[in-house]
Amino acid sequence: MDDGTVTLRNVDPYRALGVRPFINCASVRTAHSGSLMLPQVRAAMAAASQHFVNLDELMAAAGRRIAELTGAEWGIVTCGSAAAVALATAGCVAGNDPVRMLRLPFTEGWVNRVIMPRNQRFAYDQAIRMVGTHIVEIETIADLDAALAEPVAMIAVLGTHEAAAPVRLEDIVARAKPHGIPILVDAASEHIARPSPWLARGADMVIYSGGKFLRGPQTSGLLLGKKKLVEAAWRNASPHQAFGRPMKVSKEDIIGVLAALDYWFEERDVAAEQRRWRDDLAEIARRVEGPDVSTEVVEPHGVVEVPRLKLRWKPARIALDGESLRQALLAGEPRIMLDDMSMTAESVQIDPFGLQAGEATEVGKAIAAVFLSRSADASAEGMPVPQADVSGEWEVRVSFLHGARTHRLRLRQNGDALSGDQTSEQFTGSVVGRLTTRGVCLTLTDRYEGSTICYRLDGEIADQRMSGTVVLGSASDHHRGPVNLAQFGSGEWQALRRA
Repeated sequence: MDDGTVTLRNVDPYRALGVRPFINCASVRTAHSGSLMLPQVRAAMAAASQHFVNLDELMAAAGRRIAELTGAEWGIVTCGSAAAVALATAGCVAGNDPVRMLRLPFTEGWVNRVIMPRNQRFAYDQAIRMVGTHIVEIETIADLDAALAEPVAMIAVLGTHEAAAPVRLEDIVARAKPHGIPILVDAASEHIARPSPWLARGADMVIYSGGKFLRGPQTSGLLLGKKKLVEAAWRNASPHQAFGRPMKVSKEDIIGVLAALDYWFEERDVAAEQRRWRDDLAEIARRVEGPDVSTEVVEPHGVVEVPRLKLRWKPARIALDGESLRQALLAGEPRIMLDDMSMTAESVQIDPFGLQAGEATEVGKAIAAVFLSRSADASAEGMPVPQADVSGEWEVRVSFLHGARTHRLRLRQNGDALSGDQTSEQFTGSVVGRLTTRGVCLTLTDRYEGSTICYRLDGEIADQRMSGTVVLGSASDHHRGPVNLAQFGSGEWQALRRA
């Protein structure tokens, strides 16, 4: 290995592997590697890596320090927020009773029902169900009262959507407390505060991400709340040989989160953060605004504390939609990541939280360049869509990385537009699509628990057959976008018209 390769691996290990980093305008999503750790966190973790400790002793000491910093009774560090959800649930279902702990997730005959408001079902409620629980949805106070008529292990609330729910946290607390039912709030996507508003309003436990706004280790989470419940969650976690043994948190992660909390509560300058974010948004706006492009600052609201910049353009003048702009910026240099969930056909939003010094200028230049390159194409005509009749019944075989599935597909056609339905084992739902310049594009969806499963089939039409590639994913109601809808990779598909 030559010295140049060694230097590259030390300075930029991602490019050494052929992976291109990007400027992050999409906030703190895990799929985009969260946020960047604070210098203080990196230093603390490096120091922690040089010694051996007993993890139970370390977590007990960390719990005391977390309590001091946050005002909660107790706290533990977990290997991510979803792990905190699973461990909190395990603590509520099994406590630290070895007889039950070692039987998880087989909970038949136990109290294993978890109540959730319907508008707060989300992709990560699988972390609740994986413990062996059954989620009971509610929409009204009457629903809640009916659900509480039978034994309940826990009530779960999604913090970002609690304010829009007809049943508020105070309603839940008033009815759950007399039954001794623990209430868990997932606030992973929120800024942590002292005291936690969720605990102050009556919740028993609350979860925050350690690797998002807190800028601790990316694979870390925080579970705060009642000491006995949080300790029960820890006893179900690694290094203990129970349900959560695969959810390992390291000594370095624990120390890193403590360093992040120290900075957040004792050193952070909130006013300076806001000034920097707004200066970056103003710099981007200055470089992209023009006769065909307008900007506005979307002010923080609810649990959101970071302002965003909304860019709008005239589609008649700039031949572009939000996803096309996102893909163009990802293909450019420097590479730039936009948020896929706030895009429309004629707008995108820029989140400044992840921007480093000087990057706002690069972002503004890159977006302006894409707009300029597409403005000349605004009046160009697209390629004609070939004529074909695909209405009727088809048998579709989808081949995954491992295994396959057969679907019975029924299509209706109106010009280039396609609609219909499909059935297969444990997956039955609607179909929408269109004829394309290449052939056909079909989207198959079905609801399961808190998510919508999605297959997107693109392919060619030949004789009485269709074939191509399928993109696989799922998304909750709150997080629909191309990234989640493609998160499970791809496969191949073939279709044969049925007589």
